[in-house]
Amino acid sequence: MTTAPEMKIRQMPKGGRKGGSIFPRLALNDAIGYARKLVSKTHTAPQPQDVILSGVIGVKGGIGGVRMSALKQYGFLNGDTKTNYSAGDLAKKIAAAPHEELVPLYRQAMLKPTVFKKLFDTFHGDTVSKAKLKQRAADLKVHPDETATCVDLYIAGMTIADLVTVDGDQVKHLASSDVASAAASAAAEAELETSDEESGGEALAEAEDRAGEVEGEVANGANDDEKVAKVRALKGTGQVGPRAVFNVNVTLDSSLDIEKLQKQLELLKRFGAI
Repeated sequence: MTTAPEMKIRQMPKGGRKGGSIFPRLALNDAIGYARKLVSKTHTAPQPQDVILSGVIGVKGGIGGVRMSALKQYGFLNGDTKTNYSAGDLAKKIAAAPHEELVPLYRQAMLKPTVFKKLFDTFHGDTVSKAKLKQRAADLKVHPDETATCVDLYIAGMTIADLVTVDGDQVKHLASSDVASAAASAAAEAELETSDEESGGEALAEAEDRAGEVEGEVANGANDDEKVAKVRALKGTGQVGPRAVFNVNVTLDSSLDIEKLQKQLELLKRFGAI
């Protein structure tokens, strides 16, 4: 008795990319949450992929891979399966930055993915409809089935980064010159604060210390010539940094040498100390 040959049923593959230009298939807000956790998990050393998927993203398989890809596109994740994975510099900056310094970092993240950057470069300073954004996404070779998703993620992230505002169907883009100006201003302010911390505080402390020394010497009747030289150094026009302000206290009692006191006061007055 013969039997019919078994027919193998071909199964269609599950998931997978549809083709076209890639873009982060993860909202910026969610990516920021993963980035903060990534900084904590990889603080001591880069971690293998399974640790990132389980301990940071919380899901394996195709979805986990898609989210890791998105984190890389935003600049939040570095590494590969051979060298292991670690948090990118941008993720570290976001995790450490105070609230008022986050927007410039969000802008950097949103302008890293190629498709998002080209969309913004096309429409910066303009107000356009969502349909126009989808049309441009299609021009950038985003798969036809994904243009709506791409535009939704673009608008959501750009809103968080204060690069667009939405009014109904209309999306108003910030001008790139305004973005550059804000970035330059933030960089200059950060540099000024760093410079002040490194030099200003030390100069002020040094001036105060020197003034305190002179004040003590005047009160204790130190050598007149040496005292006057220090006073002139403090009061001279060539002094660099903050000018010290000091007080001279004189205690009058029966044992005070009046002539010596008069001489000291005349010297201080002559050189502008009083």
